[in-house]
Order: sequence, then C-alpha cells, then structure tokens
Amino acid sequence: MYGIYYLKINNKYYIGKDVCIERQKRIKEHIWMLKKGNHYNSYLQKAYLKYLETFDSGIIEKVECTLEELIVLEREYIQKYDAYKNGYNLTTGGEGLGGYKFTPKQIERKRQNVMGQKNPMSKLTEEQFFEIVEHLKRNKTNLEIAVIYDLNPGYVSLIRHKKRYHHLWPLVEDYEPTISEQQLKNRGKITEKMFIDIVTMIRNGETNAFIERKYGLSAGTASRIRHKKLYKQWWNRLV
Repeated sequence: MYGIYYLKINNKYYIGKDVCIERQKRIKEHIWMLKKGNHYNSYLQKAYLKYLETFDSGIIEKVECTLEELIVLEREYIQKYDAYKNGYNLTTGGEGLGGYKFTPKQIERKRQNVMGQKNPMSKLTEEQFFEIVEHLKRNKTNLEIAVIYDLNPGYVSLIRHKKRYHHLWPLVEDYEPTISEQQLKNRGKITEKMFIDIVTMIRNGETNAFIERKYGLSAGTASRIRHKKLYKQWWNRLV
C-alpha cells in the first residue's frame, strides 16, 4: 500500500512518499543512513546529529491510489507541514518516482544525449537508488529509467543485476534481478504471445521436446521456461 510518512527533528519536518508504507520501508532506510552519518540530505543529517533526542518518525496517511496521485499527495503534505521552506525537504516534492510519460521522440533525443556523455555513470543519491529499484520492480526498461535519471542504459543494467551499490542491496526486499522488458522483446524467437502459448501447453501436459519442435527452439529452452529460469517478468504476470 502507498502512503506518506514524516521524519521530525527539533519540531521541523521531512515529508516523503513510500510505496511500501505498511513496512515503513523508506523510514527504515532514512534511519539507517542517518545512523551511519552519511545521509544524502546534509541538512537532515546535521539536524539529526545535533537534536537526536527530538527525533521522531511515523506514518501520516495510508492510501490506495495511483503513483501520480501519491506524488500530488506528497506535495500537499510538504506544503501543509511547511517542510520545504521551514523543514528538511530539499524540493517541493514529486521527484524520482514521477509519473511523467515521455514520448518516443523525447526518449530518443534523451538517449542520444545520454549516450554521448563522457561520463555516463552519473552519481546517484541513495534515495534515487531506491527509487530506481522500485522502477525495476515495475518492469520499466533500462532505457526508460536512464531517461529519467540521465544515466547510461548500460549503467542501469548494472544496477538491475546488483553489480552496483552493494552496500544498499541488503536493505531491498522482494527483488530478483530480471532481464529488461526490451531485452526480452529483442532476444531470441519467443514473443510474449508465444510465451503464453508455451505456458498453456506446459500446463496442459505437453512435453518439452514437443514444444521445442513446434516453435523451432533449441534443446533445453522449454525446460528452462517450464522451471521459470527464463522470462521471469512474463511469468510474474501470469501468477
């Protein structure tokens, strides 16, 4: 369930959004960074060290809504608690998990700019890392995420497969590395429609050999699909 949470230090607020509000996922991440003394929000970190005894946190509201509506709600609470002008929020809200839809033309133009950068591995804040993980969980492609955060798609792939930010991955729950949706569409002979047909055949008791002959697949492919070692995203949609 989505929701809005707060951190409070010396009677001033930091307001944030969380897509796993019942687990207080984002609150725990903030506290972990604050205790380590390396929170990306230096104002919040300094206040925490100076007024530790006043620290408080909690859930403001749990809500069933779309991501876009959650963003609007975050902005409203930041304004209500004066968390931007007289608190610890660095912006007026709505960043990162945003709902803006890029047109194909905008994506291509942005991709060309990203690919042309001398340093494609732009530095991310820890909060942006967690936001990217949420995008990955929602099956966004490497390119879509790269566009949002001005990254090289190849760098997003490294994050996808847990080859970057090793110190943060232990805090992430319910994530298994998967091949990006675009790669699934571009690789091999199997389309999503074929995959659904193959799963139907598997559930109806057809043998791997029969399926491979019918679709001209290499030996072992049907078995890997059967045991969910291929096309995990598509499997998840069928559950």
